[in-house]
Amino acid sequence: MSGPDLVLGLLLDVAAAVLGYALSEGDRRKLGRTPWGLPSPVWALIWFLAWFVGLPLYLFAHRAEVRRAAQGPSPTFDAYGRMDPVAPSSSAARSSGSDFPAYPRRADGVDRRSPDPAATPVDPVTPPPPAPPGAAAPPSWQPDPSGRFHYRWWTGSEWTSYVATHGQVVVDGSPDQRIGPYHQT
Repeated sequence: MSGPDLVLGLLLDVAAAVLGYALSEGDRRKLGRTPWGLPSPVWALIWFLAWFVGLPLYLFAHRAEVRRAAQGPSPTFDAYGRMDPVAPSSSAARSSGSDFPAYPRRADGVDRRSPDPAATPVDPVTPPPPAPPGAAAPPSWQPDPSGRFHYRWWTGSEWTSYVATHGQVVVDGSPDQRIGPYHQT
């Protein structure tokens, strides 16, 4: 190869590296991480060394990341594809039933991950009603004994219709009578 051919080849390799880097960064911005979690400079190096290898690898990895993103939220990753330990994880929204399809389901068929459609949203700043005087146990959020929500407000003497799922406070519109009378407000 002559001098001009080497310069042209080097320029094409640099252009391929810039394209590989740009595509990888585009995926990071749109999908939350680069394809296969490889840092963008690694994708640039692959494209620089052999664009005809980098292109099929990128297309294959990009398709896998698009599928992963379509499955729902996932942990946040930093610029190098490592999981960000500070960012909140979506694992709280998952249940054993979603991870293990053969796991026994709840008898009432209610999915605890989604709020009850009969529930009425309320202002999350408004506190539940105060506990009656002389309550034996302190008022607090307790695991919902009906199992339909994550938490239910205990006044110290009875359960209320205030419930919470994934940090969203709502009023239970169809209380479960098995856990006793409710304090309706």
